[in-house]
Amino acid sequence: MPAGSEIEAATLENCEIEVLDAARTVAGRPDQSLLDACLAAGLPMPYNCRSGECGECRARLVRGRVHELPGADPAVFNDAHRARGEILACLCYPRRPVALSVTLRDQADPAIATRDAVVERVTRVTPTIFEVVARSESAIDYRAGQYFEFLLPGVTPDRCFSAASRPGTTRLEFHVRHYRGGRVGEALASGALAAGDILGLRGPFGGFHLSDDDERPAILIAGGTGLAPIKAMLDDAFGRGRRRKMRFFYGAREAAELYHEPTFAAWTRAHADFSFTPVLSAEPPRSPWSGARGLVTDSVAAALSDAFGAEAYLCGPPPMIDAAAALLTSRGIDPADIHADRFVPANERSSQR
Repeated sequence: MPAGSEIEAATLENCEIEVLDAARTVAGRPDQSLLDACLAAGLPMPYNCRSGECGECRARLVRGRVHELPGADPAVFNDAHRARGEILACLCYPRRPVALSVTLRDQADPAIATRDAVVERVTRVTPTIFEVVARSESAIDYRAGQYFEFLLPGVTPDRCFSAASRPGTTRLEFHVRHYRGGRVGEALASGALAAGDILGLRGPFGGFHLSDDDERPAILIAGGTGLAPIKAMLDDAFGRGRRRKMRFFYGAREAAELYHEPTFAAWTRAHADFSFTPVLSAEPPRSPWSGARGLVTDSVAAALSDAFGAEAYLCGPPPMIDAAAALLTSRGIDPADIHADRFVPANERSSQR
């Protein structure tokens, strides 16, 4: 959060945010990012990660003063952008009334809200990944591919996890990687967060979702818990009877780290236009694994000689996403048709997914 002295110097009354392209002025707070303030007001802001990784919330600061937090990925936002008067709305906090110019989305996402859910089940699905199933009193409106903040006592800042289940029911599924220093993963491993507990959720957030263009093939690539939003997107697409050629490539280190294989195998049998390729990068040479080995991008390269006209959806660690995006661009996909959701551990950013 911004420095305390700067917050004290600013007041609620002098931090209004004027969004010129929407012809609206919304209430701003010195302890709330410009992006979050606009989302809370229901504006269809462009964004995805809310942490400076994707660069999608780039806007032009027309007037006013802001405090910028460090952490922007220099590959997507750097001093050249700042010199042009551009900012990342997710990393900037108002210090005076400000005016922004930004290209708004065609429509707003489902409303962001805070609610409670009851943890129904916690299952360790791999040596390092937990599946958390929770239920709310009523169905939560979100787009398949979006994520939620977990509101847990003593865990700050709030951690973020993508829903792995399709919208429209009271059931919510999340995948949480357990790693050293990961507060939510450690809570699950120790039983501090278990079945019967109340889980506070805030959201939905993010702009990662399948487009409605079923005429174009979709290439989906994920690693680790990046499987979660892809699973939700596929489940939603199949549940709504959408017909689209989709190929899903999933990368893990070892066979023990694969999960939900029966689900994807069933979808492969049920849908002629869908294929699933799991790829292992560190499986012991003499193991019984007969599937693809190497980096997931190796299998993508072998399978796709030409991907012109396709859309791509990438989710997982940044190195995998960068490598996959470069490969797909070389295969003819327009960079504008490559959609990515980068998962970065909480010790490297303010959220964990």
